Amino acid sequence: MGETDAGTRDILVLAVFLLLLTIALGVVLVQTWPPPPDPTATGPEPATRARVLFWSPSLTRETRLFIVILATGAVGALIHTLRSLYEYVGNRLLRRSWVLMYAVEPFVGSALALVVYLVLRGGLTTTLASSSDINPYGVTAAAALVGMFSRQTVEKLLAVFETLLAPAERSADRIPTRDGGSDPGGER
Repeated sequence: MGETDAGTRDILVLAVFLLLLTIALGVVLVQTWPPPPDPTATGPEPATRARVLFWSPSLTRETRLFIVILATGAVGALIHTLRSLYEYVGNRLLRRSWVLMYAVEPFVGSALALVVYLVLRGGLTTTLASSSDINPYGVTAAAALVGMFSRQTVEKLLAVFETLLAPAERSADRIPTRDGGSDPGGER
């Protein structure tokens, strides 16, 4: 599977899947977009009905934000994926081994957008903010960019966390292990 070129059937199935997924995500975004908050409301916002494809769940504004973030992260990844796909197909360089990556990339973008959203909501934004204080356009734009640049986002998060969570310096007085090395947790 690795070194062979993708066949016409592979390309058509992948392209149809990605295009249908793009359309479905567009419908999900339109149908679940959070309504503006009611300025006269006191207390928690009530859930409202949303029509999502063939389903009509009752969703709170917070739940709608989660769905919009997931869908927009996938759309961002689809933008990158579709651009890459047409370039590789147009140049006749698409390998079969990359077909799975193209099919899975929207799901990676979706999950990564959700993680970044949770990190931002969990500590880097106002902790007292409710879902009515969140601008859906701002978080949606961030989710789309995270999806589009998922590789770069992961690399940047890795660099940040390697800096934040750098291993502690080892003391010279470590307990030796049986194999002659030292136990990483065995400091005195």
